[in-house]
Amino acid sequence: VLQLNNSPHRFSIKCRRKMQTSVSHRQAARACSKRVNTPFSQARCSQARQCTIARATADGDVSRRMMLVSPLLLSALAPIAKADEGAVMEAVPAPAPPAPAPPKPVGKMESLYDPILAYKFDYPVTTASGTPLRIILSHEPEKYSSAAPLTADARQRIVSELMDLRNFVTVSMTVGPASGVLREGGPEQWRPLDVALTVLIDRSTSRLTSGQRTALNDVEEVHAETREGQRYFVYEHLSQGSPTLLETQRKETYRHALAATTVRNGLDGTPYLYTLNLSCRQEMWEDLRPMFQRAIDSYRLVEPTDKFVSPEVNPWQFW
Repeated sequence: VLQLNNSPHRFSIKCRRKMQTSVSHRQAARACSKRVNTPFSQARCSQARQCTIARATADGDVSRRMMLVSPLLLSALAPIAKADEGAVMEAVPAPAPPAPAPPKPVGKMESLYDPILAYKFDYPVTTASGTPLRIILSHEPEKYSSAAPLTADARQRIVSELMDLRNFVTVSMTVGPASGVLREGGPEQWRPLDVALTVLIDRSTSRLTSGQRTALNDVEEVHAETREGQRYFVYEHLSQGSPTLLETQRKETYRHALAATTVRNGLDGTPYLYTLNLSCRQEMWEDLRPMFQRAIDSYRLVEPTDKFVSPEVNPWQFW
């Protein structure tokens, strides 16, 4: 409120000084805001802040634009902005480290495919530790009728075989009709142990005093699994073998094996057992077991082609 002197047209000296101060402060604030980006802005920073406050006091209000561009407000808000930025960074979780790559399978494998009886499998060419195996194809794939029988009754026959003669490692594929207890029901009713024992007995030449054949193999583990709708019977077995050139000083030698048997019906409906068997000396079992397992896992009966020859076609023809 302005106070008048005795004359109604004259202001008091005190009031004039206030107005002159207010006007000079407003002019200084405008000039300072124009020169805020000039090289001399830092030198006049203190004066600009005082002018801004004085102008706001004289005008009775603080404009929104001046609040945004005021260096005083910007410097005051800087720590708050940094704090907010840090809070946002803390709220966002750090990306999880990438998952470690799965270990690469050890050893090397090769494949065998037989279109005559429509099966395929992988076989090892090294041990799990990387020791090379000199695997040769000692028995090329052939039809069941011309394959060599394992026993006198000629039920189970070797239709293909690979071996390492130096390390006494064998990979054999045999085919034969279901026999014994397996004739009493369909394949869906077969028990895994019955299948394993039937195959091992048909491969054995040992007989009891009554003339009945018996298996010289001990089945250590057996189970059934389904692959692509086909049932496979997987079993691990141990057998007593003959001394080799590497074991001449031992009275007893043993062979450890892993096998898988599945069934396919012939054209006449007779079920035939297709068995893949991999065996080695007991001393090499731990180094070859992972490779044998990979071979068993790869074993499949495949879709027959025009080269397929069913086992019951000319069963006694050996040429």
